[in-house]
Amino acid sequence: MTNWYLINEKTPRSSAENMARDEYLFDLCHERKAGFFRLYSWANPTFSFGASQQVGKVLDLRYIEDSGFSFVRRITGGKAVLHDDEITYAVISSEDLFYKQHDLYQSYLLIAKVLVDAFRRIGLEASLSEGSPAKWSKGNNPCFSFPTLNEIEIAGKKIIGSAQKRDKRALLQHGSIPITMDYERYARGTNSRAELIERSMTTLAQVSETSREDLITALIESFLSFVNGTLQEFDFEKNQKREIATLEKKYGSKDWNFSR
Repeated sequence: MTNWYLINEKTPRSSAENMARDEYLFDLCHERKAGFFRLYSWANPTFSFGASQQVGKVLDLRYIEDSGFSFVRRITGGKAVLHDDEITYAVISSEDLFYKQHDLYQSYLLIAKVLVDAFRRIGLEASLSEGSPAKWSKGNNPCFSFPTLNEIEIAGKKIIGSAQKRDKRALLQHGSIPITMDYERYARGTNSRAELIERSMTTLAQVSETSREDLITALIESFLSFVNGTLQEFDFEKNQKREIATLEKKYGSKDWNFSR
């Protein structure tokens, strides 16, 4: 039986801290059967980009640095995201249900259904996207400028951007749920156009008066229903601080962020 843990972080953290914690949990799932549902936020507006992307092609680094923002390469795939006023979720697991006759597509769909259920709990009719033309995924367009298959939409607009990394033993999927979005900031940081992004995406504040706290409650309730059990508390402070600190150095380094 897998132990499932809830990590609902109240303190916003730096880009390096957030990515280090996700990777630490991913590594932990390789050591034992475990599952984690983590909710967190960012201390500074941060542009994250996919593991295989070239930072100089997908981000305007001069604009980002001149504005005092941050940027970081994820270990997951996907496109560039601006993390600002949002809830970020992560599912990290070595649970069999993600692997018995399930590939990346199927595990992505399982998690998508949890997210749809959370929105419906707060009265929003969310649905799964039918995707976009393949040419969009091959370009440098930012994540929220187009939906990929089975991402979450409300009224035809993308409201969650997610990315996944998996191997034969564990998976990590994390994603951005914007409360509000500065479209011009997102566009300038990703060499895009604000109208292109705004045409494709929406935010919680644009579709509902529901608070951040109420959405967090709905996400936790939906995930509890999904695992059909209990969620134990997990405290990073009682675990391997040294390992997390090493991963933080990785995500703050030029070697990692400019590795493509």
